[in-house]
Amino acid sequence: MVKWYATEPLATAEREPRTGRPVASRNALGVVSLLIALGGTIGCHVALATGAFADASWLHIGVTGFEAALVGGLADWFAVTALFRHPLGLPIPHTAIIPSRRAKIIESITSIIQEEWLSPAVIHARLARLSPSGFVTDWLRDRAHMARLARPVRHVVSRLVRILAEEEVALFLDRTLRELLRERGTAAALGPWLYRIANSESADGVFATVAKWLAGLAASPDVTAGLYWSLERLSQTLHTDGQRLLAFFLRRPKVQQKIVEAISQYATVELHRASQDPHHPWRTAARHTLREFAERLAAGEPRAVAHAERIREALVTSAADTPLVRPLLTGVVSHLEGELSEPTSALSTLLERTLQTSLLEWFATLERGATFDQWIRSTADELVERYHHEIGVTVRENLDALDTGDLVAQIEARIGPDLQFIRLNGAVVGGLIGLLLGLVHWLTG
Repeated sequence: MVKWYATEPLATAEREPRTGRPVASRNALGVVSLLIALGGTIGCHVALATGAFADASWLHIGVTGFEAALVGGLADWFAVTALFRHPLGLPIPHTAIIPSRRAKIIESITSIIQEEWLSPAVIHARLARLSPSGFVTDWLRDRAHMARLARPVRHVVSRLVRILAEEEVALFLDRTLRELLRERGTAAALGPWLYRIANSESADGVFATVAKWLAGLAASPDVTAGLYWSLERLSQTLHTDGQRLLAFFLRRPKVQQKIVEAISQYATVELHRASQDPHHPWRTAARHTLREFAERLAAGEPRAVAHAERIREALVTSAADTPLVRPLLTGVVSHLEGELSEPTSALSTLLERTLQTSLLEWFATLERGATFDQWIRSTADELVERYHHEIGVTVRENLDALDTGDLVAQIEARIGPDLQFIRLNGAVVGGLIGLLLGLVHWLTG
């Protein structure tokens, strides 16, 4: 089928955003103007041929205007169509300009983008007006962005935490702890330290952790076995003291089972509550006891110092053959890795918040922000100078990958409506010139 106007493919390329139906109004302007000019020309000639309006000057002027509009519209139709294809399918020289000059057009587009629109000077001038530190600061304030940034940081920290479980670290900490226990006095150093710990906010976290650990310990089989052993010893003591009836009941397996279950269940439940409630009586009592012991120790009370010395001697003695830190480090590393693997855990949230605060505080200093901006600009300028040719390579590769028909269709899809107005203007301007010439011819007789 012969294509009578250049932008016909655009009727299927451009669609209404809501309905998706083709937009045809602007694409038909050229055709409508041409049909009006043709219809007006035929109508005027038919009217003149009948003889009824042979002496009508306005009709002669109208014929001239419509004929000029037809010529102008046809001329612009030919010019617009020649850009994309051969008019009427005829291989007329210097038509189908875009397909026949494809290589030269691609090279021209590549050159103008690489050497003019995106030249190193243009990019450098644009970078000079930007503030990379401001972009980074805005980016860091976004919660989703920080979650993405904290993910690899948590992974790195998790890998670093594993170092704590290495043999060298455990041996170093064991050796250091033994030396501190042997060489340093207890009352002068440990008393004030314990008192500060007992009155600090972090003590709540320590008490909660200890309570949670004790709750798990209370439900363990070892503790259950210890309770059975204690009941057995108690029944023997009662029997020896003459309380045989009570000893008889305590020796019954059912009685022992009920007592052990009650003690274990009660201790587990209460310890769980103590790990969650900062005002639980057990936690309050533990804090009060620790604070009181610290005060007595700091004051140099003989009994408190003696207790502390016995604890120190026991630790030093047991440390000679038993590692003090290694079992603890293994549990700590396992717990830390579990916390870091969960994005919503308290440790992960703290790490993300600390990372965000630290980075924002760093960029908040004008001098540091200016230094960062200068580094970004200089690095970008260096990369542009080194790899600027890749801009042209990218443009050329993308254009070369397009089929000629696709290239023509994409150009038509973007400039087709404007080309329709060119055709409309050609018909209108031609018609006006024709009317002017007809009027001049009529005035000159």
